[in-house]
Amino acid sequence: MSQLFANLFYQAEVSEIFSDESHLKYMIQAEVALAKAEAKVGVIPQLAADKIEQVATQQGINALDIESLSIAAGLAGNVAIPFVKQFTAAVKALDEDASRYVHWGATSQDMIDTATILQAREALEVIQLQLQHAHSLALKLAEQYRSQVMIGRTWLQQALPITLGHKAARWASSFQRDLERLAQMKSRVLTAQLGGAVGSLASILDQGTAVVEAYASELNLSTPTCTWHGERDRIIEIAGFLAIVTGNTGKMARDWSLMMQTEIAEVFEPTGKGRGGSSTMPHKRNPVAAASILAAANRVPALMSSMYQSMVQEHERSLGAWHAEWLALPEIFQLCAGALARTNEVLQGLEVNADNMHHNLEVTHGLIMAEAVMMALAPKMGRLNAHHLVESACKKAVETQQHLQEVVAKMPEVQAHFSSEDLKQIFKAESYLGNIQDQIDAVLNEAKGVAK
Repeated sequence: MSQLFANLFYQAEVSEIFSDESHLKYMIQAEVALAKAEAKVGVIPQLAADKIEQVATQQGINALDIESLSIAAGLAGNVAIPFVKQFTAAVKALDEDASRYVHWGATSQDMIDTATILQAREALEVIQLQLQHAHSLALKLAEQYRSQVMIGRTWLQQALPITLGHKAARWASSFQRDLERLAQMKSRVLTAQLGGAVGSLASILDQGTAVVEAYASELNLSTPTCTWHGERDRIIEIAGFLAIVTGNTGKMARDWSLMMQTEIAEVFEPTGKGRGGSSTMPHKRNPVAAASILAAANRVPALMSSMYQSMVQEHERSLGAWHAEWLALPEIFQLCAGALARTNEVLQGLEVNADNMHHNLEVTHGLIMAEAVMMALAPKMGRLNAHHLVESACKKAVETQQHLQEVVAKMPEVQAHFSSEDLKQIFKAESYLGNIQDQIDAVLNEAKGVAK
């Protein structure tokens, strides 16, 4: 991505993990692990593995010419083929005998897939830290604003009272589930890839299983039960997890951006020099973080379409489908990390206007409490009768531009059961919050590991 847009959509640490240089470093790491594993099993000489590791340690990526690799990759069909040639040449310059054992028994996809898993592991660690921070910030908001009454909205219309703390608790609960998903999937997806040409490792005779186990151990990855060149569910599960996280942040960004609308003005993104302004309108305070997050939430599903399509592959190794992952997965990672970074900025510095929340509770002149009135009357006259009575009261309140409380207070059916003080209590928004406080407690306790 252009550097002009990097700070808007991405996160620097994850972008670095998915840079060309980092990918090549992971490929070198995989080659060294292969050599060490094969030496351990006795497939290649230990001295050869030592020399291969020496080149990786002393020269590393400097042993490669990235510009020529880029050109050669276009001709070869993947970067691994010219990479192996250059890395072998670097080992040969140190020890010709050792160079004969570089990439012994492996195929291009082994190195690329393993490098991708190594990248994903490191990037997921960053994502995990971001999620933990977001979870902590959302929990803090849930506790801080658990009693801050505001209007809940359905279909973009005012519905019933909730609290800002309840909204934040739901955000926190989403992050909790994201963290659980991440923990549960690691053992499945962070798996080494080593199968040779068609997944049989026939080139190393009867030592294949032992080499794969040693190889995975060297990389601290799970050992696959069998080669997965053509079965891409591990990669898709990683991408799918990231898509869920990005979608969750998008939902939150949609919430607070709507709450920032001029006519609502209940919360605001943090202020800062040069942040949220307009090129023509000096009065504007735009939800710029939300814009970045929502752009990511819009883009990731399209990339996921490509990822899902790449699952349909031919036989043992594919033509084109595997290649599509190379572009989509890094961008999904970077967009997810960027969305989390922007989300954390907002959760950290969210500005709350309690006065406007109170004002917005009153804009319908009591209509939002119609259900509360109906449910209070229902035990006295039956739910359906109560519904019809309150519905007619609502229509009259709108037609006469009166507060609903004034209208129902004059109804004989209501006067027969409730005093004016009773009605005053019924029309208090904070008296109709249901089990919101229990839900907030449950989210807070879950975060502490307290059993339900």
